[in-house]
Amino acid sequence: MDWIAPPDLTIPTELREAVGGHPLVAEILARRGITDVETARAFLDPAYYTPSPPGDIPDLLLSAETLIDCIRRGQRILVWGDFDVDGQTSTALLYDALCNLGARVAYHVPHRLKHGHGVQVDVLMNLLREDGIRVILTCDTGVDAHEAVDATKVNGLTMLITDHHALPPTLPDAPVVNPQRLPKGHPLRDLPGVGVAYMLVQQLYALAGRKGEEEQFLDLVALGIVSDVATQRLDTRYLLQLGIESLRNPQRVGLQALMTAAQVDPANLSTDTIGFQVGPRLNALGRLADASLAVELLTTHDMATAQQIANQLEGLNDQRKQIENQIYAAALDAVRADSSLLQFEGLVLAGPHWHTGVIGIVASRLVEQYGKPTVMLALNNGKAARGSARSVPGVDIGACIAAQSDLLIKYGGHPGAAGLSLDADLIPQFRRRLSNTIGETRDPDVRIGYRIDGEVALGELSMELAEELNRLAPFGEGNPPIHLVTRGVKRVSYAGFGVNNRHRRVVVEDEAGVSHMVTWWRGSEHAEPPGTFDLLYIPRLNDYKGRRSLQLEWVDYRLTPGSEAEGEAGIEVIDLRGVADPLAALNGTEVVVWAEALSAHEELPFDSGQIGTRYDIGRGDDLLIWTAPPGPDELTQVLDRTGAQRVYIVAQHEPSNGLEAFLRRLGGLVKYALREYGGEVEILRLAGATAQREFTMRQGLAWMAAKGEIGLEWLEGGRVRLAKGGLPEPDTLGPIWDDLQALIAEAAAYRAYFRSSADLTRFFGG
Repeated sequence: MDWIAPPDLTIPTELREAVGGHPLVAEILARRGITDVETARAFLDPAYYTPSPPGDIPDLLLSAETLIDCIRRGQRILVWGDFDVDGQTSTALLYDALCNLGARVAYHVPHRLKHGHGVQVDVLMNLLREDGIRVILTCDTGVDAHEAVDATKVNGLTMLITDHHALPPTLPDAPVVNPQRLPKGHPLRDLPGVGVAYMLVQQLYALAGRKGEEEQFLDLVALGIVSDVATQRLDTRYLLQLGIESLRNPQRVGLQALMTAAQVDPANLSTDTIGFQVGPRLNALGRLADASLAVELLTTHDMATAQQIANQLEGLNDQRKQIENQIYAAALDAVRADSSLLQFEGLVLAGPHWHTGVIGIVASRLVEQYGKPTVMLALNNGKAARGSARSVPGVDIGACIAAQSDLLIKYGGHPGAAGLSLDADLIPQFRRRLSNTIGETRDPDVRIGYRIDGEVALGELSMELAEELNRLAPFGEGNPPIHLVTRGVKRVSYAGFGVNNRHRRVVVEDEAGVSHMVTWWRGSEHAEPPGTFDLLYIPRLNDYKGRRSLQLEWVDYRLTPGSEAEGEAGIEVIDLRGVADPLAALNGTEVVVWAEALSAHEELPFDSGQIGTRYDIGRGDDLLIWTAPPGPDELTQVLDRTGAQRVYIVAQHEPSNGLEAFLRRLGGLVKYALREYGGEVEILRLAGATAQREFTMRQGLAWMAAKGEIGLEWLEGGRVRLAKGGLPEPDTLGPIWDDLQALIAEAAAYRAYFRSSADLTRFFGG
């Protein structure tokens, strides 16, 4: 991914003086578009921010008056929510607030698998007949509920809609409280569903003469904002700042139980904690089971009930991970089988019986994998295909999907995410048309990459600097974490940690001899950085067990210009794929050959000294790639080891991509290592012999160890010690197997992409 250098700006003196502290804080604010003193103060401290009045949102005052009148008359209200975290928190907020105001209120959250998004008329009518409801109040849904509104009118009922999704061509004939009706740039326009619900409750409490009491619901607002990946600016950021403080001292027994089960320390809660630990557990409930339990969790006053639900969420979250890995592996297999799918502007995949509650998460992973907007569609026995979409910056996927409305049964969403359903037979036509729309509407001024916020030397890093930069928190959509660069560092040590040594602790040192430890999450999936490199990282404050410390989080690296391994961008690429006699095209050029996982009967017309794997390939100006690489980092690793200036791409050889074949080959390699090396061997040697990534090799060995086939000891320096036999751990087999399926499929998909791509320069920094 590109590194986007910060623009050169003249920072106003008054801004520097007003912000104070480290000058980098004012510089980052200015680069993010905040250049005047008042706006900067309000951004850093919510006490300086003037929030917009709720009445700015169309139909909000009317809806609040209607609800107050309903409460006074003792009429029964039904809150109709949605099953994601935004919908869960919106429902809990409205239900709790209305109960506190003395309303007679019930709630309903649709079941994702049974009902899908929106207000289902048949379900609604059944609820109305049973409960004597007079007013229906939606949250995080309903902006396109024309049929439901018409049905309630026929029955003499009132329907009030609160939502934040994109507006349909015509609004339902009911009050619609939706910030998308405000002009672009309005401070309330970015509110998620829970933010809209809060604005309505704020007005309700003012009408009830209890102004200020609505602040007890800010914890739910913060939880929904982060989980819905809402853009954190203006009023949305203001509410998040206040809400995070509430979450750090949780009063709801449900949140206390949830954080305890997730092993979260609320006192040190951040948006990362919400986004990666708290939110996914609630989301798992909405994806796999009945999201009504989440509302019960967030509104109950009984700790035993809260603990029971929280424990249930733990199991569902583990189940969600397994299903996600299975679908991800299947998606990668689909791309490998038909690499032409990657030639479209958007990646559209469909699979039988894919879980509709999980495909959105997989779509996000594929966006990271391929850098394309992605649509995942679940096929189900001739019924309509239901899907989820995720996007990249510069592409409004919600609008692009809406442009195909004549092909769709249902659709809706945001610029970054959307949902849809359509006849399965129309998927090829939808794929082509969506690709054309993305190409025509993509914002050409939006660059995809890491935006650098500043360049510092290792000696400048300190707790004081981290505390200063943390003034810009909370971070998230619209206010990304601070990314810093340090130039010209070298690796001092490199050690694994975590389950199966999946992560890395890397100690780096600069020219002045100053060193720092950097945490590289999932670093085992990438090649070790060679030579001297520039490091991109995020400085974070770590509060582990009450001890506050500076933690650097690895993001990416680039070879330092002029270093021994540098020169990748200047590589000449010669494409010999599809050439009838590629070796004749070399015209006698002496090459080093990258070939891995060759079978016993495969012979190449080169001297054995010319042929090598990642482990033992020699140096040479001319490199011939015979085996398609399993991933970009392995390609970079070989380029660095050879120092090649010219690369000839043949990629004729593709190792067996099946998991069973990989495990058979691994078993043979383990036997060989036990016999020839006494069981101690480099992981890179094994990876090169299988043409798989090092992390795949680690997981394969972990699988054999979990089955009790081998003993396993991870050593420093990328080595492993093997022994015959071991203690089985059957409980770990399932997750490891899922990981292996995904890893093998990912490598196969990358090979297919490498062998079919029309533009090879993208693989070599060109």
